[in-house]
Amino acid sequence: MAKIKSFIKKLIKKIKKNNRGFSLTELMVSVSIIGSIATLAGAQMDDILPLARDAQRKANIHQVQTALNLYYDDHGQYPITASNEPSVAGWQSIVPILESADQMYVPEMPRDPLDTGEYVFKYWSDGQKFKIAYETEDQTDKSPQIAWGL
Repeated sequence: MAKIKSFIKKLIKKIKKNNRGFSLTELMVSVSIIGSIATLAGAQMDDILPLARDAQRKANIHQVQTALNLYYDDHGQYPITASNEPSVAGWQSIVPILESADQMYVPEMPRDPLDTGEYVFKYWSDGQKFKIAYETEDQTDKSPQIAWGL
């Protein structure tokens, strides 16, 4: 028992003697490496975020297309607008129709991911077809920025 006790004491002394922390230089190098990695990652995010918002816009438009087709199945026509071209007023006119409590086609009308008013959705319909226009942040995006319903 005494041998075990002395062995444990020697082991504890050895651990305390060899237990040293990081030097200031090691800490500074580690922090600078982590900072460099964070800076590079942040720069990459600036390129990726607009693409992600554009993907969200397209998903939002697809959700509204589905809701409008459900409305058409129930009423035999799409909600009609007063203008002859897609407009913000046309979009605002379908919001209460599609969010209606008695026949809810969407629980909440999708908004632009930035919600700054710069990128807006526009809607037009004559009852038998509809057109939704929107803009993307990526100017090189070749996909159509108009959604049709026939």
